Amino acid sequence: MDLSGIASNINYRYQRSSRMQIGGAVSGLDTQAIIEKLIEVESIPLQRLNDKYLQYVNLQKAYRKVSDRVRDFNTYISDFSLQTNLIPKTASSSNNNVLTATAAASAQDGVYNIQVNSLATNSTFVGTKLGKNIASTDTFADIDTRYNPVNSQVKIKIGSSETTFNVGQSDTINDIVTNLQSALSSLGANANVSFDETTGRLNITSDKAFQISNVSGNFTFVFRLNDANLKQQGSNYILESSGDIGVYSPYKTLANLGISSDKTLTINDKNITVKSTDTINTVIQKINTNVQDVRAIYDDKTGKIVLTSKTTGDNMINVSGDSDLLSALKLDTGTFTLGQTAQVSVTLNGYTETITSKSNTLTYNGLTINLAATGSATVTVGTDRDKIVEKVKDFVNKWNELVDFLYTKLTEKKVRGKSEEQMNEDEKLQGLLENDSLIRRIFDRFRSFLTTQIDGKTLNDLGIASGDSGKGFQNTMRGRITLDEEKLKKFIDDNGTDAVWKFFGNTEGYKGLGIQLKEYSYNLSKFNGEIDTVAGTSGRLEREKRILSKRMVTMMSYIEKKEQQLWAKYSTLESALAKLQAQGGFMAQAFAQRK
Repeated sequence: MDLSGIASNINYRYQRSSRMQIGGAVSGLDTQAIIEKLIEVESIPLQRLNDKYLQYVNLQKAYRKVSDRVRDFNTYISDFSLQTNLIPKTASSSNNNVLTATAAASAQDGVYNIQVNSLATNSTFVGTKLGKNIASTDTFADIDTRYNPVNSQVKIKIGSSETTFNVGQSDTINDIVTNLQSALSSLGANANVSFDETTGRLNITSDKAFQISNVSGNFTFVFRLNDANLKQQGSNYILESSGDIGVYSPYKTLANLGISSDKTLTINDKNITVKSTDTINTVIQKINTNVQDVRAIYDDKTGKIVLTSKTTGDNMINVSGDSDLLSALKLDTGTFTLGQTAQVSVTLNGYTETITSKSNTLTYNGLTINLAATGSATVTVGTDRDKIVEKVKDFVNKWNELVDFLYTKLTEKKVRGKSEEQMNEDEKLQGLLENDSLIRRIFDRFRSFLTTQIDGKTLNDLGIASGDSGKGFQNTMRGRITLDEEKLKKFIDDNGTDAVWKFFGNTEGYKGLGIQLKEYSYNLSKFNGEIDTVAGTSGRLEREKRILSKRMVTMMSYIEKKEQQLWAKYSTLESALAKLQAQGGFMAQAFAQRK
């Protein structure tokens, strides 16, 4: 008989005999069938123990489903009973461009007049330009801060017409400006080409849309026109260098800047070691990795290293280190600007209070104000009564879901007419908790909360009824509740907008109903809680399973030995019959020879 299914249930090491057993060769008996029947009789007590073991397993699963439902309710009721949820506030700003606001449950209803006097800003440290100051008289070859200038042929196209001109390394910027202007004019454009020595940018303005590109060389890259966008401004089209053509590329190494050995840069007391092979980008990355309160960027449009405090307010940015390194990075002549704090004036009921904050998000008596610009706005705070009603309605639904589940478990019947193999998981568990004493106790305890008085008030005062007189009291029996929304609204109007929270969530002087439900559901579903002591890993059912497992192991060992003994006996019988048959044959042969 195969005991592997039972062995698997209790993690018993069992291997069915792999020996080939041949019975009845001499006797003609179906030895295997006989032994199977005998072992089947011997294993009846084991099967009963296994059935009991599986019953405990399924019972544990059924209890855990109850525990999961109660835990879900605990999660819900913990959130529901919070003051913020039961006193929902609305806060609307008259000018969202200046500020927005949200109100906590503790915020006073009313109209707040708010004047934003200043915003909080970040502290900054801005270095000076890394690169050359390019003049109009400089040659094309002098603009080597990002690329090595190469003699170029440049094409300009307007519509279907195009022309080209050459740019040599000895050409000055003035020469290039003149050539550009002439080329555009030859294509019928009214154009103005200029170079701004202050910003280091080439500007091309034309009354006709145009395209400029390299036929050969790298002119557009040197003058930073390759990544610039043609813009329309009125009737004119403008193309301007995307940045100062004299600033260094972020891929320049410190060696290119004159640094020949390892150096130290210190920002806000954090030492950063840099190497001569590090690029400007690498230095920026090292600053951001090592300095937690400052963010660094290299603005390759202007060629400046910019350090910005990560938080707003009056934060210091101290820069020091090896003097030659500071000079090479142009941080020795940088400009520090201290961040400012936000300041607002709030007037409520004729009283004005001034608030300062390092952040542009500040709080005032439960009102959270998010600043966007200076100016004035009014914020109207009120309590959303309809939202309170929705919250209570949701509580009623969640309550009914829980008690319906518990009532169903107490009253449902087992599935009939199906074998264990034909049933799904839910069907196997159905009816196991019918009239269960623990579930009955839990159900009755939950139902008893419906009559609890909280500060002299009951659920009925809030419009929550727990009975249906004249209809067989089915709701009362099942623990279901219903909500009269109009009665709840009147309760709120008569007792104040915080009355529902005081009933469900208050913890000062007495515990609200929601708090009591939260504590009870937690004690039921927690580790080593009431349900866990029965169905948990150290609970009563697990102990019963261990006792059954030991008995089943002993019984399985006995049956295995019994099966071996039976095979041994029948093998002996077959051997004896074989010998007897051989002797009979010998005697018959002997008698035949004497004739």
